[in-house]
Amino acid sequence: MLRFCSLLLLVACSRSVSEGDVVDYLRDQPPAARAELVAKADGPENTALIKRGSTPLTVVGKTLDVGDLLPEVTLIDGKLQPLSLGAISREHKVIVLSVVPSIDTRVCESQTHHVNDALGSMPPGVQVLTVSRDLPYAQTRFSEEAVIRHPLVSDYRGGAFGRAFGLVVKESGLLVRSVWVIGADGKIAYRQIVEDQGTEPDYDALVAAVKKTAGT
Repeated sequence: MLRFCSLLLLVACSRSVSEGDVVDYLRDQPPAARAELVAKADGPENTALIKRGSTPLTVVGKTLDVGDLLPEVTLIDGKLQPLSLGAISREHKVIVLSVVPSIDTRVCESQTHHVNDALGSMPPGVQVLTVSRDLPYAQTRFSEEAVIRHPLVSDYRGGAFGRAFGLVVKESGLLVRSVWVIGADGKIAYRQIVEDQGTEPDYDALVAAVKKTAGT
């Protein structure tokens, strides 16, 4: 885990690092170090869900789907404070989760900007969160520099979010690029698991799903 956090800190200091660089770095680590990143994630391994270009990637665990209940998991905010998804669900009618592997890579940066820009097209009261395994310090720096108007929260401590949602990538220990809409009933109303992890989600479909879920 120390190697993983050190890598994320390195990524946070350089916008020139690509997401592929992150994956390649982790793949080049000794087997024991790679195993440590996913040791807490268990369950079936799925190689048919996502890929990078033409290369399949392995997702560990059962990935949640539409109709499943939002797991009671805790993330870490920019002030290193715990943030309960269950508590947020009870406060807001609709939650949007934009999940990215690392915010300092080009595609993840673009996704975060697009989701941020889409806030104006969403109904009032919708809570949007960007989730990654970057260190909170890197997320805060990115958010301030990019003027992001929604919270960035981290799954770096313990990885409970990735395990609960079934979004752990075995090859890297990072999270699967995806977007999620949670309804007022606490159930998943919409999800898009981005098949090619080097591409972005369908933002128009995401906004349409948010409006439908909110009843507008």
